[in-house]
Amino acid sequence: MTTKALEYIKNRLQAASIPYAFKDWEGDIPEYYFVGDYIENPSPTREENGRKTSTFILRGFTRLGWLPLHAAKEVIEAKLPATDILSDGSGICISYSTALPVPTSDPDIKSIKIDFIVDEWMVK
Repeated sequence: MTTKALEYIKNRLQAASIPYAFKDWEGDIPEYYFVGDYIENPSPTREENGRKTSTFILRGFTRLGWLPLHAAKEVIEAKLPATDILSDGSGICISYSTALPVPTSDPDIKSIKIDFIVDEWMVK
C-alpha cells in the first residue's frame, strides 16, 4: 500500500470525525479510537496494469461498550469507501469488506475489526 493511499484514508476518516492513527494510538486516549494497518495481497497482473491490491484493517477500541463502536462502524462504512484520483495521478478504489467484534484480554475493553479492500493503479 502506498503512502499516498494511507494519507488518503487518514484524510477521509478525519473528515468523518473518526479518531484515527496509523499502527498505534499516541497521546491521550479518547472515548473510542481506531488504528489502521494493512496487508498487501498478491497482484499477479501488477506489471501489466499497475494494479496493487491491499486489505486495509481498522481496529476500534473503547471502554464505553459496543454501541459507540457499532455507531462508528456505520459512519466508517458510509464515509470511507471511495473511488478517486490521487494527487500523483494514480487511481484508488476503497471497498468495504467485513466487520467483526474482536475479543480482548480485558473484559472492559471492546474492540471491532473492519476490513476494506484497497485497489491502487499506479501511474507508469
